[in-house]
Order: sequence, then C-alpha cells, then structure tokens
Amino acid sequence: MRKVLDASERRKLEVLEYLYFTGSWVTLKELAQKTVSSERILKQDMLQLRDYFSVEVLQTSHLGIRLLLPPHRDRDDLYRYFLSNSLAFKFIEMLIYDETKTVFELAEELYVSSSTLLRLIKKLNVSLAAYYVQVQTNPCKLISENEESIRYFYISYFSERYSNLEWPFKTINQNFFEQFLVFIAKINNIPLNFSDFKRLKLWTAIPYLRIKQGHYVSMKSSNYSNMIPDCSRFQPLTGEIEKKLAITLDKNFIEQVFSIFINNDFKFSYESLLEDTKTDSAVKERVSYHATLLHNLSNQIGIPIPNYQHLLKELFNISHFVFKSKEGQYPPPYILFNSKKYFVQSMEDMFPDFIALAFSNLKKYEKKTNENYSETARYEIIYTLLVQWDHLIPELYNKKDKVRLLIVSDFDIEHAKMIQDLLHRYLKHEIITILYTNPIFSLKHLNNNTYDILITTFTLPFDVDTIEKSCICIRNVPTKDNITAIAQAIEYHYKLKKYPMKRILQKYIQF
Repeated sequence: MRKVLDASERRKLEVLEYLYFTGSWVTLKELAQKTVSSERILKQDMLQLRDYFSVEVLQTSHLGIRLLLPPHRDRDDLYRYFLSNSLAFKFIEMLIYDETKTVFELAEELYVSSSTLLRLIKKLNVSLAAYYVQVQTNPCKLISENEESIRYFYISYFSERYSNLEWPFKTINQNFFEQFLVFIAKINNIPLNFSDFKRLKLWTAIPYLRIKQGHYVSMKSSNYSNMIPDCSRFQPLTGEIEKKLAITLDKNFIEQVFSIFINNDFKFSYESLLEDTKTDSAVKERVSYHATLLHNLSNQIGIPIPNYQHLLKELFNISHFVFKSKEGQYPPPYILFNSKKYFVQSMEDMFPDFIALAFSNLKKYEKKTNENYSETARYEIIYTLLVQWDHLIPELYNKKDKVRLLIVSDFDIEHAKMIQDLLHRYLKHEIITILYTNPIFSLKHLNNNTYDILITTFTLPFDVDTIEKSCICIRNVPTKDNITAIAQAIEYHYKLKKYPMKRILQKYIQF
C-alpha cells in the first residue's frame, strides 16, 4: 500500500530503505539519483527524519549519510514511522473504532479539508482492492463482500503498525482480554509461548472489535464446538471478564472471536489432523500431498526431518491459513514491507539450491492440488518450512563447501599456525585453512595456490578490486574487526559463486 503515501513520504521511505539495505555511507548525490529528486529536497528530508530517528541513527559526515540503527532497535521501526505519521493510515485505523462518522466529521478530526479526504479515500480504494476491501463514505467504513477480508486486512495493518510491547486496542481492556485467552487455552490444554500468544491476541482482538461493531462471519465448521466451555461453570473468573470487557461469553461470541482458526480448519495438533484424515477424504488427500512434498525435499537434500509430524501439521495449517479470499486469490499479508519474502531471499543468498528445490516442489504441489498461490502465499509457505523444520539451517550449512583460507605470515610459521588455530575457533564450521609454506613469495606464486580468501600479516599491493575483497590483513592476532571482515568475505564468496551443497542433488521425485 505504498501508493497511499504522499510523494514526500514515499521518497523518505525509499531513502531510509536504501540506506538500511546498503549498510554504509551514501552520498547525497547518489541518493538524489536513486530517488530522482534534488539534493536540496533530500537535505530537508534528512532534517525531518533526524528529528524522529536522532542524529545518532541518521548520521551525516563528509562521507555522506548513513543509517545506523542501535542493536536494540529493529528495521520495523522504519515502517512504523510512516504507518504512524501517514494521514492515510491514521484514517484507516479510525474506522475500526467508529463507523458512524461522515467525511466532513473525520476531515475535521484529521485537520484536513473534506475534498482532501475524499481524494485520499479514492486513492486508498485503489490499493485496498488488493485486499478485497473498500472504503465507503457517509458514514465512512470498510466494506467487503467477505467480512473475513476486512479482518485479515486489519490483522496485517496492526501487526505492522505496532510493536510487540504496545497494546493498540484502546477500547479493549488488555489485562482481562489476555485472561480470557489464557482461560480458553488452559481449558483445552493448548500450550502458549510468547510469539504464539502475540499472534493469538492480534488474531482474536480484531474479530472482537468487528463483533462490537455488529459484523459477524458465517461459521463454516463445527469441528471445535467441543472446545468451547460452559463459562457459567468457571465463576467468578468468567463473570469478572464479562463485566470488564462488556461481553457475554456464550458459544456464538467465542466462535466469532476464534473464527479465523475455525473457518480455516486450523489443526491444533498432529493427532487432530490425523483423525480428520480418517473421516475427510479431502484432508487425507492434501495431507498425502504435503507428506510427499516433505519427503521429496528431505530426500533431495539428504537432511532428515526430526519433527516431521509437527512440520506436516504446520504446513497443512499455513497452506489453508494464507488468507484466501472468495475469488481464490491471496491478499498481501503485509502493508509496507513483506518481511517473510525478505527472510526467504536472505536464505536464498546462502542456500540457493534448497530454496530453488522448495519452490520447485511447491509448484508441483500447486499443480497437483489445482491451487494457484500468489507470490506472497508461496513466500509464507517457504518461510514456514525454513523456521519450522528442526535443525534445517545448521544442516544446510554443514552441506555447503567450506571456504578456503590461505594464511601467509612474515613473522614465523608458528605465528601463521596460531592465526590458523584462532580462526578455526571462531569460524570452524565454515572454513578450511592452508598455510603458505613456499620459501618464495610473490603474486605469481599466489596464483599457484587454490584459495578463496587470503590472510596476510602485511599489506599487499593489489590493484584488482575482486582480489582486494579477498585479502584480509591480520597484523598480530585476529581482532573482532578481522573476524567480521572474514565473515563478510565468506558471505561475499557464497553470493558470488553460489556455492552448491556437497551432496549431488537427486532428481526430483514426482508427485
């Protein structure tokens, strides 16, 4: 939804992203070329951004401009800045709490003219079409053919707009809402950890707010009726929750709050998934295809799946849970930045073979099941594979060819051995080290050695840029800066050469 930002906001976002992903000093001239704007305008932008991010974060010097987020801050802060300050998103958020106000009334609250707000609504509706929702005017509210689409949109918005420690729902008592969720989970013996509880709160708070506005979804499943407790049996706790939240904890209310899980046939355990395969042929067929996909990937890369049952359940859930609209398409599960796509692409730099295989197998799955996933849906599923498959990433690292380091010391051969020992201490899983023992040293003799990165204790007069990046000088012992430089050089070589896994990949196993 970047198009709903005004020109100034989009330019600032583009600048911050370029600085963040570049990770180094960038000249004002380079930024001006990148954003197709003048250096004068960018200087004004920098002054405004530094008021928010501080001079320590948005640094300037004779070298240019650099974005340096402190260790305790996250990239998501960049996007929250625009979501919190943009007129468009302020307007969108207002609608979830009050659907009775006119364009004129909301324009007054936002300190803009009615004509400005009407133009903004027109622009918003162009972008909101991807989420299958629109803004209706007089009174202003979100509308859709499918109530679930509105809920999914707000889930995407609030998850990106607010940090983990913020409670954005000003009309919901956080303490008692959390007690309500913990109560339901405890009654059904569902374990909760921090990340799961964070998502659960968001995915139930949005339906709660929509219910309070009088919007309901039709329930498509009765599989979880037995999980809804008779709340009258748990007084006075449930009575206090009902009083503080101004609700009635009956079956209809609880179903609506948890409708996202119920209407997506969400499986809370592998055992429940297995039970459904005995009575539902469609579930049985899909589980079979998911199982084949996992077995194919495991066999092709030669890495077992120690938590196979858990991964099968998670894969089944996410393939049904990647918010599907009435038309069979998948709206974007993000607003300004697709973090799942970025995560997968980061993994692709390190493990291109695995990511290619994962997408290839997913494509076969789609063909076999007559699905047509969007790009965002595919990235959601591949992300699930990467994070839910126990020990996958370390095993993929183990299957990569190690980077070869050639160590040359002009002190003593024993000094070279000491450097060798220390480098194996810090980088033992990624490197093979070779000591230079030839009595004659020259650039010509270096070419007779097979290596990826050269480690020296003295400066070498390299002119070729690619060779310079592969040479690191360690004067005495490896410092933190030396180790960082070597790690960056290793990453550079992985990206440059697309290091394959040691194991020759098997031919694809057909579905």
